[in-house]
Amino acid sequence: MRQRMSSVGVSAVGLVAMWVGGCSARIDRGIGNAPAEPEFRTATLEHGPDRPALVPVVIAPHRPFRSADPFRVAAAEPRRLAALQGRAIGDADATVRGMVAAYQQAFNRHDAVELAGHWAAAGENVDLASGDVTQGRDAVRGVFASLFADDAAATIEIDVASVRPVRADVAVVDGTSRITFGDGATSGSRFSGVAVRQSGRWMFESVRESPWPEASTSPRELEQLGWLVGMWEDVGPGISAGTTCHWTTGRAFLVRQHVVSGSGAVAEPSADVPGLLPPGDVAPREVTEIIGWDPERSQIRSWVFTSAGRFAEGTWTREGDAWRVRLDGRGGDMGRSCEFAVGHHGGESLTVRGSADGLAADLVPVCDFVRTAR
Repeated sequence: MRQRMSSVGVSAVGLVAMWVGGCSARIDRGIGNAPAEPEFRTATLEHGPDRPALVPVVIAPHRPFRSADPFRVAAAEPRRLAALQGRAIGDADATVRGMVAAYQQAFNRHDAVELAGHWAAAGENVDLASGDVTQGRDAVRGVFASLFADDAAATIEIDVASVRPVRADVAVVDGTSRITFGDGATSGSRFSGVAVRQSGRWMFESVRESPWPEASTSPRELEQLGWLVGMWEDVGPGISAGTTCHWTTGRAFLVRQHVVSGSGAVAEPSADVPGLLPPGDVAPREVTEIIGWDPERSQIRSWVFTSAGRFAEGTWTREGDAWRVRLDGRGGDMGRSCEFAVGHHGGESLTVRGSADGLAADLVPVCDFVRTAR
């Protein structure tokens, strides 16, 4: 029993000595100076032979962090990642918007092949109102080819409301689109699409769209003149004229700005309007023309104002592919009136033929035009 207790006492003291020796080594060497090989410390046993015992140091000493200020590094890392993420989001926003702009341009060029190239091979378009699904790049190309064959003047306007990157090669695109057809009718939709980056370029993987009534707030009757929107230049002899046309906010009115300068004969005779303006000097002028739908009279009306202070009111009547416009003078021109015809030819040209009483010659430019921009 005595020998057994001595053994236990030696063992217990030995553990204490090991702990003391390990602590001493850590204090003597200081933090960060790990021994190259095991060290030994001397400890005196309270029981047993009166001689020192060598106790090995088995607990590795504490080592400092590699950085002198680890907390500063830890705090800076989220900022660095946020900066990288911010740049990635900015890059995705710009490149995806650029892709959508190229998509719009390809549509307005009626390039069905280029349009389909903006869709992934398995891209899908779903019309939420009708349930129609267009699946695959080839099917998309077929839809656009059919549209362009049926309507040579169809154009589209796409407004991107937001681009939300999901990861480096995926983004969600939300916005609205409006197609204007050759007869002036429009079709608006609200869409949400998933764009993916493949082979270094962005393209649509999936698009969901639904009708957007707010995209067509203008009266349906006035939409018939939507083809006037754009920039036009005179090609007639002796007259230098340019016209720009745009919708007002809300598409309640069309505004045309005319600039006229030059002299000489006007266009050749037309069967639409018997008389023509006589050749001669054409007074330089700027003209503002506002066209809108009058629900009380149930007809399209216009108001014309010139830089010389003259003005008139007009009414528009459709006759086939052309429009007959009657102008009635106001102010100093009260009692005077005239008619002229506006002809639409293939979406890229128009003709204006006027009567010979002189009022039209002082107001809107009567000549042929070609479209120079949409």
